[in-house]
Order: sequence, then C-alpha cells, then structure tokens
Amino acid sequence: MRGRQAQTVPLGRGFLERRWSMEEERKLNEEEFVLQAIKKLRKEPYRGIHSVYSGFNEAFRKYFGTNPVEITSRLAAEGKIESRPFKGGVMLFLPGEAPKRPSADEIIQLILGSGNPSLSEEEFVTEGIKNLRKEPYRGIHSVFSGFNEAFRKHFNKDPIEFTSKMVSAGKLDIIPVKSGKGVMLYLPGEGPRGKKTDEALKKILE
Repeated sequence: MRGRQAQTVPLGRGFLERRWSMEEERKLNEEEFVLQAIKKLRKEPYRGIHSVYSGFNEAFRKYFGTNPVEITSRLAAEGKIESRPFKGGVMLFLPGEAPKRPSADEIIQLILGSGNPSLSEEEFVTEGIKNLRKEPYRGIHSVFSGFNEAFRKHFNKDPIEFTSKMVSAGKLDIIPVKSGKGVMLYLPGEGPRGKKTDEALKKILE
C-alpha cells in the first residue's frame, strides 16, 4: 500500500498543480488577450501589431486552441479593435488608433491628379500603379491599395476582368499573392519576373 501511495500521490499532486497552472494561464478571455497583446507587443512609434510577424496569431492559437482570425474579425466588427489589411496578415489596433483609410473618391483623385483629366480604363490602371505605389516598391496590391474599389466606383466595371485583359495583351504584369486575396499589379517589365528575365538576357548577351 505504501508503495502504491508513493507512486499515486505525487502523480495526483502533479496533476492538480498542472490543472491549477492551466487555470491561472487562462484567466484572460479572448478580448482581454487581444487588447493586452496589442499593448504589449507593439513597438514605438507604431500603434498596432502585425497579426503574423508579431507572433500574435501563433500565441493566440496556442493559448486558446482556436482560430485567431475568426476572433479578431469578430472583435473588429463589434468595434472593440480595429484592423487594416497588410501584406502577410493584418495590422491590429486599439479602437481609434488605426490610420484613416483613404476613401474611394480620394484614391480616384490621387490617380487622376489635380487637373482631374478624363482617363480611359487603361490609362486609369497605368496611372493608378504610378501614383499609388510606394517606394521602393514598383507595384501595388489590387485590394489593399484601394485600386479595385476606386476602379469599380469610377467606371462601374469589374477591375479584375479589365486588368486580366490588359495582362493578356501584354500591357500589364500581375503576380498572385500568397494570401490569395488580390494580386500585385506592375507596369510591363517591372514585375519581379520581368526583371529576372531582363537580367538573364543581359548576362547571356554580355
């Protein structure tokens, strides 16, 4: 009996200690965890955190065993946090701290310029890439840049269908993104693949 007690008591005590530890770790609910993560993981001068690169998604998944994307999307819809699409994930902010999104009208004005010229669909795409891209990048994300929404509002046409026709005609380069949402739009020859082709030709012909 003593031998059996010597084996079972430590196991039972360890089980209770682990259970107590898990209960202590799970004091935060999902909303509290997200808010605390934003406060503690952000780096000055930035007010938000990247859901993937900050380690937040992985930490949330390990802590709760649930999908962080579903929870943060719900919290954003409820106004308890703010989110902005960003390459590779989203940026998470406390309410009122996210950067202001330019409206479709503002993006249209950025593309058209101060003279407000009348541009064709093809010219609009070309000027959109030139005016919306941020250095050192040569392309723009069709969704996150606001281009698709601006094109749709300005012409009342499907931007995906039109840009696909431009690609087929060799007037535009596109590169799919890993997230599956949208594509990167480039002027002809300025996409990563085009540059690699030009570099290869240059080396061959040297």
